[in-house]
Amino acid sequence: MPVNDLASIVSAAGVAMGADSARLLVADYAMLAFHELGVDSPGSTSTPIAGTIPGRAFTNDEMVVSGADPTTVWVPLTQDSERVGVVQMEFTSWDAEMLPALEATVQMLALVVLSKRRYTDLLLRSRRNEPLSVAAEIQWDLLPPLSCVTDEVSICGMLEPAYSIGGDSFDFALNADHAEFAIVDAVGHGMPAVLKSVLAINALRNARREGHPLETAYTTTGEVLASQYNDSSFVTGQLGDLDLATGQLTWLNAGHPLPLLVRDGSFVGELQCRPSLPMGLGGDVREVATEVLQRGDRVLFYTDGVTDSRSAEGEEFGLARLADYLVRATLDRVHPTETVRHLSASIVGYNGIGLSDDATLLLVQYSGSVSRP
Repeated sequence: MPVNDLASIVSAAGVAMGADSARLLVADYAMLAFHELGVDSPGSTSTPIAGTIPGRAFTNDEMVVSGADPTTVWVPLTQDSERVGVVQMEFTSWDAEMLPALEATVQMLALVVLSKRRYTDLLLRSRRNEPLSVAAEIQWDLLPPLSCVTDEVSICGMLEPAYSIGGDSFDFALNADHAEFAIVDAVGHGMPAVLKSVLAINALRNARREGHPLETAYTTTGEVLASQYNDSSFVTGQLGDLDLATGQLTWLNAGHPLPLLVRDGSFVGELQCRPSLPMGLGGDVREVATEVLQRGDRVLFYTDGVTDSRSAEGEEFGLARLADYLVRATLDRVHPTETVRHLSASIVGYNGIGLSDDATLLLVQYSGSVSRP
């Protein structure tokens, strides 16, 4: 299986299933459109996610069968909960009893394709719906998968503007029975801000992987930033740790907007934590806050570009609109991955003229420990 010809691997999966043709539609960086794997982008024809059959398969994470003689089947291509796109296969002869084998084949295809993506640019080229800035290229390579969904917790994030993101970023990891995460916003715009956020995220990762507590992660990251910049550069952020066994959320506020809590379909309010100085400006930790989450609780972390985004008429998106959207998505039982994707698109659509600041979302939903009654 050649690493530089992923389209042939997709075709091989189609041959194995007896399909007349098979192709992979890859979701773009903004999660708004598909591009066929192997067709260079931007500039190639795209298929919208909203209002299309492959989009339905992608957003609902379900196989969709359409037509007869020929029959077209769309199967989501995911690795764990990382959503890549949709495999489209066409069959002259179709039998519904083939569905389990088709699902298993696409699951294996996902393992093969994603294991080879570090050796070729083919998959990343297909994610482009428009040119990607160098700063955005750096940020997207820095990110973990946009979503992680387990029986106990869902962590889903999104960056906007997807093709020119600057100093915003986030990170997470599941370690033993803890979900550890961070969201950061570096001062400035463009490449200077990107470099600060790259430094901050990697310093936080280092502290996390060394097993340090949040206070140490905050302090050491600030020291690393201060040692590299002598112009009062800083990075704001929220650093968090969710104990999956007990639901206890512990977090530290580094001069960042407070997270929002939705419980039982209602907006409870902002989770309070006295702010420490942004990382890079020195100072001691003022507070490490805690909150015991209940099953189904949603906590939204975000950067100020979300609420500060303005419409063409100059009206802010605002905290009330953000909370209202989160509540409605919760009441409508919209999956966390789709909640973040829709909310991100709503912010861009509300602005309408191009975001002047980065807008980043990180949604944490606690589903409860599998060992708890």
